[in-house]
Amino acid sequence: MKFDSAELNIARQYLLNNAIEYFLKREGIKALYIQGFVAANSTDEFSDIDLRIVIKSELYNKYILERFSAPKNWGEWIYNEWAVSRPLVCVSHFRPFNKIDVLYFKPEEIQPSPWFLLSTKIIYDPEGLVQQIIKASHGLKFTIDIEEVDRLISKGLAYAEEAYRRIMRQELFYAQSLLDSFRKVSIQLEDFLENRPHSVSHFEQRGNRTSIETLKLSYTSLNKKLMFQALSG
Repeated sequence: MKFDSAELNIARQYLLNNAIEYFLKREGIKALYIQGFVAANSTDEFSDIDLRIVIKSELYNKYILERFSAPKNWGEWIYNEWAVSRPLVCVSHFRPFNKIDVLYFKPEEIQPSPWFLLSTKIIYDPEGLVQQIIKASHGLKFTIDIEEVDRLISKGLAYAEEAYRRIMRQELFYAQSLLDSFRKVSIQLEDFLENRPHSVSHFEQRGNRTSIETLKLSYTSLNKKLMFQALSG
């Protein structure tokens, strides 16, 4: 499947403009801002949009109820990802091959965080709410959460143990999925230890070279011997 780079970039900007225009016309909007590669002006044709909406508390539930229908007003909508466990988010896909992640917040939910020291582009902030949060975030750092590290270590060991069981049973498809979960835990642990944003995405750009090469070697075919080697490596 091939896409034209210029077409994707134009379509992404069109989608973003329409989403912003849609929210600016609605009542109760306190602020709009973008994060990620679009905010950093470092996109490629496959970059998605990370749009954040701050809404008056009394209207928040109304927007949450409408979060799956709203994207249909922004362009050639295809489908939404279903995220029952995260009611504040809606991820929507559009033709030709674009995606927008929209997160909804109440004003009191926006708190100083080192995440605001990453690229953030303010679109609408008449009361300076987001500007104040960014200012208050200066000096903050990503810190190690000992309980979260303990949880990740436990999960990693559990994935490895279960992968061993499934490999021994020749349940190689399931074992491969467990190995992938183990890889994700490894990435998250390195991010914690290096005081970095915790995300599986873009690890190729920020990870330790030894870790990256080790992870590369851990990807194998559905072969019992090779999968044992990946698990032990």
